[in-house]
Parts: sequence; C-alpha cells; structure tokens
Amino acid sequence: MEQYLIIHYGEIGLKGGNKRFFEDVLKRNINFALDSVGITGRARMVLSRFVVKLPADFDKEVVVGTLMNVPGIQNFSFYYHKKCKYETLLKDIVKNIPKEEILAMGAKTFRVRLKKSQGEFEKTTPEMEREIGAELLKADIGLGVSMTDPDLPVYVEALNGEFYYCFGRYNGIAGLPSGTGGKVLSLISSGFDSPIASYMMMRRGAKVSFVHFSGKPFGDRVEEEGVKELVKILSKYQGESKLTVIPFGDIQKSLSINSKIPASYRVVMYRRLMLKIAEKVATRDNAKALITGESFGQVASQTLANMSVIDGATHLPVFRPCIGLDKNEIIDMSRVIGTEEISKKPCSDTCALFMPRSPELSAKRSVVEEIEAGLDLKEIIEGALNGKEIIKIR
Repeated sequence: MEQYLIIHYGEIGLKGGNKRFFEDVLKRNINFALDSVGITGRARMVLSRFVVKLPADFDKEVVVGTLMNVPGIQNFSFYYHKKCKYETLLKDIVKNIPKEEILAMGAKTFRVRLKKSQGEFEKTTPEMEREIGAELLKADIGLGVSMTDPDLPVYVEALNGEFYYCFGRYNGIAGLPSGTGGKVLSLISSGFDSPIASYMMMRRGAKVSFVHFSGKPFGDRVEEEGVKELVKILSKYQGESKLTVIPFGDIQKSLSINSKIPASYRVVMYRRLMLKIAEKVATRDNAKALITGESFGQVASQTLANMSVIDGATHLPVFRPCIGLDKNEIIDMSRVIGTEEISKKPCSDTCALFMPRSPELSAKRSVVEEIEAGLDLKEIIEGALNGKEIIKIR
C-alpha cells in the first residue's frame, strides 16, 4: 500500500495575503531536507498541507529525525493512502492498525479525528468519526475510547476524493520557515546562551550567520573547536552556515595594559569593540541585526545600564532572545536541540581573558566615549578583520 507524508504548518496560516510566500519557502526547505536523506518525492500543496509520496524503502526514523529540524512544521505523520469507497476504508483502517506499536507503547485508549474537504460527503465529520471508531471497537483491537487524551489518535483526511489515514503524529519545532525573516549575525561562544539565542532566531525565520571572537593567541583552541561543533549542530535547522572567527586576544591585552582605561570598564570596552567589529562583518554579509545570548542581569556586562552603553557601539539593532530566561531554562533548551554536551565542556572563554576583579555594573556613556576618543578604533577594527578566518559549515 502507498504511504505518504502529510505535513501541517501552524503560524503560517495567520499570514493572510503573504501566506503563499511562506508556503513556498517551507516547501523548498522540506524538499531540501528530504533530498538529503534520499527521498526525491516533491512536496505538493493540497488544501493547506504538504503531501509527499514516500518510496517503498524509506527509513521512518531517518525521516522523522530530519523533519524534526525544519522550522515552520507544526506536525507531520506517515499516512496510508487509499482510493476507495468510504465503506472499504473502514475495513482498511482495521486491517492496518499497528498492533505491535500499541503493545510496545502500552496504549489503552484511542480516538478518531477526521478532516474532509468541504462538501466531500453528505455525512458530517462527527458522524464519520463515530462510525470509524465503532468499526475499530467491533474489531476488538484492545483499546477503549478517550475523547480528551487518547494514547493512540487515529487521523483520517479525506482530500479531493482520496483517503489518507495514520496512527499518531509527530510534533515539529513550529515557528517560521528558515530564510523568510532576513539575515542576522550571531555573536557565538562555546557556552550555553548564544547557541540557544541563535536557534530561537532560526525558529523565527531568520537566516543566521556567526561570528566568534577567539582568544588567540592567548587562549587554546578548545573553545574555537567547540564553536565549530555548535555551528554544525545549529546548521541542521537552516542548512549551510557561515562562521567568521576573529582573533581578539591581542585587543583585550592592549586594553588591559592601557593605563587610561579604568580596570572596571574593561568588560564594557571588550563588548563594545566586539559589536563594532561584528557590525562590519554583518554589513559585508548583508545581515540586518546582531544576535547575542545575553540574559538580563546574569553577569556584569548584562545589567540594564551596561547593555544600554554597549548597544550604543553599533547602528544595527541588537536582539537578545534569551533576555528573560534563567540559566536552567537555557540549559534545558540546549538539551533539547543537542548543544548541551558541547556547551558544558570546560574551556577558556574569550570574555574571561584579562577580566578585572570588580567589573563596573553601571557604566557611563560619557566615560566610554572619552576612553574610545583616545583609541585608534579604525586601526583596531581593521586589524581584527584582517586576521579573520571564514569557515563554511554544514
């Protein structure tokens, strides 16, 4: 019997006159994802859902793992396809009920949920759901009925005179399709926060490129290698990614030994220079915003006063998707998307180099501007960019 994927979106349905654009991008992303695992069937739009014919030898687990990483997918399932009369469909559903899966999952209850094209049948949706459910009960499949929280939902879709049905479904990561929200540049380290911030922007449709400020020549390569691994994981959610590595250790050292810079202001100065350099990288990549992993009040540079002063270093908007999350929430998310094991490895974080004992918690813009007036910012920024390394990661 033929099997099909039926893929539903969520938020795209609210896009009104722009919905077609989002549907087209999501269809392209679905086809690209399925191509990567050897499924060449094209997704076609049928009544606001995507339908893909599956080959006979497809690997269900591989397909599930792939589609779970595609932003914009609300849910999907593997449907049996049948061109037949409604009465024949009832017997077919009973025939294909997954008894081994029911036993393995310890299911006790089921419920039938049906969707049909308008005017498809004279019978109403509730009438058809009751009839299919009654047929399953007569077949003595060992399950009772639960209308609120069934262990095994049975989904039936009647589309243009053809039936599709499945047992259970998989939830996607929802959000908006990658590439619909424009380009942004994420300042990424090997810690927990910035990868999560990047992922959250991917789920909102942004195409994310990355810049990492390395402690070279003073730091080891552990953090830089960790960043590469993180970007590779994040690339699952958007395709190929671009990582720009900026050597920043010499800049930090020169600021730390500059007697005209109060030690307490070093962290704010490091962050401002990072944003100034990142702005140049973003402009070259046509990115329209910067992303950081900062969480409100988590460390000295993330107080309200300091973030305000730091943001003044760039003309680009600075987005902080993690701003209202605490550390445990961020770590929980890292576990879900697969970055936890890398982020929890000990390494010499760039920002920890040449760290003052007591960082300023309420930096003054006037003090920062006076410090920067005594620096050759153009030379510092150009020197950093001249030493950059660009890496394509997939």
